[in-house]
Amino acid sequence: MGFFDDLVLPEEPAAERAVLVRLGPPGEDDEKYEPPVDRFAPVLLSQLGVAGAGPHTRVMLTGWSLWPRTATLHLSVFRKTRWQSEDSRRQSGLRVGLLFSDGRRVTSLDGKVQRGLQYTTPSGQVAEAATQQAVGLIPLDPGLHQSRGPRWSLFKTDVDLYLAELPPPGEAQLVVEWPDEGISETRTPIDVAALHAASARALEVWPGIEPPDPSEQPSSFAVLGMSGPPGFLAPPLSGHQRRMLRRQEEERLRYVPRADWQHIGYRDWGDAALIRARLDAGAPPDANVGWNGTTPLHLAAEQGSAEAVAALLSHHAEPDARDEEEHTPLWYAACNADEGIVRALIDAGADVWTPQIGPWSPGRLLLTTPLAPLVAGLPGAVELPTEEAAAFRAADALIAAFGEQEMWTEGLGIAFVRGLSEDELIRRLGADPAQCLEAELEDAPFALDDSDESLRYVGVTSVPGDPGGCVITQEGYMPSDDAVLRAITADTSAYGIYFNAKGGTFGTLARDGEVVEREEIGLSPYEPDPPAYWHFRFWQRKHTFPYGADTFAYACAAAGLRISDGREAADRRAPRRWVALPARLQR
Repeated sequence: MGFFDDLVLPEEPAAERAVLVRLGPPGEDDEKYEPPVDRFAPVLLSQLGVAGAGPHTRVMLTGWSLWPRTATLHLSVFRKTRWQSEDSRRQSGLRVGLLFSDGRRVTSLDGKVQRGLQYTTPSGQVAEAATQQAVGLIPLDPGLHQSRGPRWSLFKTDVDLYLAELPPPGEAQLVVEWPDEGISETRTPIDVAALHAASARALEVWPGIEPPDPSEQPSSFAVLGMSGPPGFLAPPLSGHQRRMLRRQEEERLRYVPRADWQHIGYRDWGDAALIRARLDAGAPPDANVGWNGTTPLHLAAEQGSAEAVAALLSHHAEPDARDEEEHTPLWYAACNADEGIVRALIDAGADVWTPQIGPWSPGRLLLTTPLAPLVAGLPGAVELPTEEAAAFRAADALIAAFGEQEMWTEGLGIAFVRGLSEDELIRRLGADPAQCLEAELEDAPFALDDSDESLRYVGVTSVPGDPGGCVITQEGYMPSDDAVLRAITADTSAYGIYFNAKGGTFGTLARDGEVVEREEIGLSPYEPDPPAYWHFRFWQRKHTFPYGADTFAYACAAAGLRISDGREAADRRAPRRWVALPARLQR
């Protein structure tokens, strides 16, 4: 008689069965996010102890399930009091982590990543989906991985956390903290050698399994796991929260004393408290800290912080240190026209009058600014030649003609044309003035979101002055195009600019129907550059006029205009007469 014969009815005929789904070889992500429960019988390693204790709660370490390369940590939470609002997923909930011997930290708060999943649709097509996947110590869904004790209890909850790697050899610690339950940070040693020894005994259930026959696989099959990790487990931080904490930590570390200039950003050189903290800790005041041989004093002078400059000078920083371009800190202070920094450097004995580019010294630059009285009476003072002073006044008047409101120049094309009326300019562009009506950009006769179509139109408007003229504008480069400039400059001149959104501002001068010069403008000038680069203050980093006004003014002067009001000419929102370019002028 068989072992079960007296407990069952006589054997039934074999059931007719169809394949639901077959297990295949492991995939790339197997064991990465969940234990290999379909392929291995784990070794259960007991480790019983109190991992954390509070007035009403005990977190018990009960053991591990060991797989060949991974592990599941088993905790049990015992409580003698349940609170109505306890399962609220607060960040002050239960926190669990492991500290490895190599210093790495793996926790239940390590956040989530975007995980791609493949599945087969009913039509047989392979599709992809994405889901948010926990990493670190991964909370396992008890609905899918419940293997210990009753499935539900009012005063005991099992917490299983999956670790997708075995801890490296050496000392390791389990760290538990639960502010809501009064459990302070508690550390428990982990026997890593025992974990590795147990993992080697995990039993593979289906060694050498072959891929299933696709004809026996269902066209669509999915498993949906309900439930989830206990609500008292502290959730990972959101991306915004992580960035906020990172900024707070960076801010805290900024002022930690250290005897070097590492990890100081470009704008940090204006932070006097940060500079003082480094100097007091022994950071050398004359170190080479910039890509072109600049010292801390150069960078502090360039960033416009008189307090930072004073801190460096009080630690005996060299006021006349030169970088690889032969510039001193006072040169950068003059380019910024910062009164406090200029005064501090002059008081420290900085050289005011030695030229650093051509005839230009820091003092000579300052003579062209409202800070001229600071240097005019110093020993060795020079005077600007009369013609040069007049050139600066003329340039400043043209710059002032563009007003004080900030202007939007990115991607703008604009050409200043000397002496022509709107009608004459439109005729030279190949259009009938009577057909070119005035409208704002939003009502222009082309689609703003169609870049190809918008390049076929330009706006025309007059600009007052003695002499004045017109401007051509576009959300594109055509006002500086050679063919356009040649077509409009018979017996006159024009200067076209393109503010390239990808970088750089480029100008083209045409005269009497010919292009005579191309250049990149607005950059800090060097000795071979035209004097106009200095007159129009391309060297001045801080100024009272809006960005781009000096470039517009330079273009006016190059084309021979002396305008009195250029605000509407440079305002993209101001009405224009819109001209369709003929085919010969299109690109």
